[in-house]
Amino acid sequence: MYEMDSTDLQIIEILKEDGRASFSFIANKVHLSRVAVRERIKIMKENGIIHGFTVIIDAKAYKKMAAVFMDIEVDPSRIDAIAEELMKKKEIAIISQHTGNAGLHVHAYIDNVETLHSYLENNIYNIRGVKSVNAQLLIHQYRTTAYLARYEE
Repeated sequence: MYEMDSTDLQIIEILKEDGRASFSFIANKVHLSRVAVRERIKIMKENGIIHGFTVIIDAKAYKKMAAVFMDIEVDPSRIDAIAEELMKKKEIAIISQHTGNAGLHVHAYIDNVETLHSYLENNIYNIRGVKSVNAQLLIHQYRTTAYLARYEE
């Protein structure tokens, strides 16, 4: 496993604030050459520390006005198949397996509250192996640490 040092951590902190920060900008902040910064970022990508660079978009830009968090109880033998089916749905932003009853935790962004029932009927309940869904609407988001995730064991 790759051992990060304090400079790598500084680079990551800069990238968390601005994933588009240039190698030159980062180099100036961490007192390295542009080439050295590029190499460190390349190594962190190759070692699975950095999975990519992205932009965080407010769901309202896509006219998705309701955020729904779902705990979906599933048939344990179908959990991977159900997760794969959910990954095909563009409204779903996060799918993760959790402990307890065999289940998935899912975050989706849908058009509006009025369409929640039909969204669940047409996109979740009809997936083979889904046993139950506990859906909750997000009413206020205080913080998202979208830069931090656990993708692999």
